[in-house]
Amino acid sequence: MTEYALVADVGGTRTRVALVDATGGIVVRHSTETLARQGRDAVMNRLADALEHVASERRTEIKGVGLSLASPVEPGTGVMYNPPNLGPEWHLFTPIPILRERLSLPVYAENDATLGALGEHAFGAGRGCDNMVYMTVSTGIGGGIIIDGNLYTGTNGFGAEIGHMTIDQNGPLDNCGNGPVAGERSVMIEFAGGDIAAVDARIVVQAAHQDDALAQSLMQEVGRSLASGIISLMHIFDPQLIVIGGGLGQNLDMFMPTIEPEVKRRAMAHFQGAVPVAKSQLGDDVSLLGAAALVFKEA
Repeated sequence: MTEYALVADVGGTRTRVALVDATGGIVVRHSTETLARQGRDAVMNRLADALEHVASERRTEIKGVGLSLASPVEPGTGVMYNPPNLGPEWHLFTPIPILRERLSLPVYAENDATLGALGEHAFGAGRGCDNMVYMTVSTGIGGGIIIDGNLYTGTNGFGAEIGHMTIDQNGPLDNCGNGPVAGERSVMIEFAGGDIAAVDARIVVQAAHQDDALAQSLMQEVGRSLASGIISLMHIFDPQLIVIGGGLGQNLDMFMPTIEPEVKRRAMAHFQGAVPVAKSQLGDDVSLLGAAALVFKEA
């Protein structure tokens, strides 16, 4: 009998639900707006409804439910800590008991970027790697770490917060990415409909492909920052592979001309061979498939 994982990726804007088989194949998928402004109870009801809808045809073959959450998550309990895009009422809340009662299935939850590592390890670029790092690079940076084939979460479950590594002691405490475009003429402003605040990773990449000087400068700066993070991760973990995903990560080829010379210039001698970096193979489904891998591992 084929076994399935019922999974959901709950973000601030959209919630995606899928049924995944043990090979990482997505059999059924469904997407809906999260509508966090309507309140936690409404979001949870819609999530449970969506999960039940997707599960309806193969109910008896489902091993469990996996949740990918855009929040720091306490392993085991699923308790969320200050999720940035859902609202304050989600702080110290766990969706696990509600869904377990509603669906009569075991439920597991983890941070979305952390699950990205599990997804790439189980079904993507990291298959066969006992020690690997996953980085997602988009409007923010996150990631996860696999050590000896297991997800590393640290003492309290909040390890591998790659996006909070300090790579510039003189840099701002919090950078939303809007500043560099404010006083410059750039095709990025046109792509964003004249709204500077709407300039995101996708627009920067699009403009860089069209030889926009400011966009290319931003990409080089991101490349240097990525190189700093990659060098630190190489020195600390000595991974077989570092997988880069996310909106900017899918354009890894644009960063490698910056990353490779930085690694050769700044890394220890025995790290200066081929840089063990690869692009994500799972794209936007990486956290969904990571949630499935969590179910197949734990259930």
